[in-house]
Amino acid sequence: MKIAILGSGAMALASAALFASRGHAPIIWSPSGAGTAGLPQPPRLISIGALAGEWDVAAGSDLADAINGADAVLLAVDAGGHVPVIRAAAPLLAPGVPFLIGAAHSMSAVYLSELLAARGVELPIVSWNTTVATAHKTGPLAVDIRTLRPRIEAAVMPSRLEPSALSLCRELTGTHFEARPDALAIALLSNANPVFHVPVCLLNLSRIERGESWAPYEQTTGSIGRLMEALDAERLAVASAYGATIHGVNEHFQRSFRIPLGSMAEMNAHLHAHGRGPKGPRSIDHRYLAQDLSYGLVFAAEIGRGAGVTTPVHDATIALASAAIGRDYRAANALLPLLRLDTMTPEAIRHRAREGHFEPRAGAGRSFT
Repeated sequence: MKIAILGSGAMALASAALFASRGHAPIIWSPSGAGTAGLPQPPRLISIGALAGEWDVAAGSDLADAINGADAVLLAVDAGGHVPVIRAAAPLLAPGVPFLIGAAHSMSAVYLSELLAARGVELPIVSWNTTVATAHKTGPLAVDIRTLRPRIEAAVMPSRLEPSALSLCRELTGTHFEARPDALAIALLSNANPVFHVPVCLLNLSRIERGESWAPYEQTTGSIGRLMEALDAERLAVASAYGATIHGVNEHFQRSFRIPLGSMAEMNAHLHAHGRGPKGPRSIDHRYLAQDLSYGLVFAAEIGRGAGVTTPVHDATIALASAAIGRDYRAANALLPLLRLDTMTPEAIRHRAREGHFEPRAGAGRSFT
């Protein structure tokens, strides 16, 4: 299958390597153009680590070239890029061609569904709770894949298209996909990255600002681990207020990395001892802060407020980060004003997260694989 990958960073390259290893034909498109400029022809992707090999890929000359004739489209950009890339892609997407968001943030699937509904186009939008891998980009077409995740949770919008959409995800990746009820449970609540990334980065700001080489798993001490778990407790409370049953960050690590369940400090120490951790950011612009604060913690706090759930640890963490770094992370989430969630009841939000803006139809759906 031809798979259009919108993005050219580490996650885009890791996904392309995985798809190619399974016999599919990935084509990469760089939103800025910089990620695919000057590539050798034909492009050859090199991956090392958990998936080692050299893979034939293609580079789209423009977005239309990448999407045209694709059997599926994967959005693989940081959360800050979701709005502009979705706006650019929505007019080009064909009915029935699955659009995969990996990983989903702040219910960007709902925004895409509104743009598609305005065109009268329906297709399955699949929100993943995390990426297929942890990876580090080492060159224009080179990636170090640290871990391939054995399990990903996903929600399909509209819900009646779930069976075929998740079947396609399994075929593409070989990963076990577990269905979740809606994009809220995925993009906001089941995505545990913000409650892990933000504390370890915020409490290691001096390392980041000095450009030091450091390892987040190694630096997740008992104190930092407890802050992660305090944020996680609030995340679970927000989930409960919306009728969603989700697992905590500790179980997320157990499921993602197949390691023994323990405290966050213990589990991170285990991962670091086995050489499986990512490198720490060397810039405060890194997605672990910019993305996971605005599109993770801020979104969780706002959605909690709508259901009457207080999130004092979220609020304090956001305020401390904004003061220390000098940025208004609450104002930086471009999706919140577009979704207009502050005008909706919790019940309406859950319905929108499940069905998007698509019109309800009778029947069990259709297959597109």
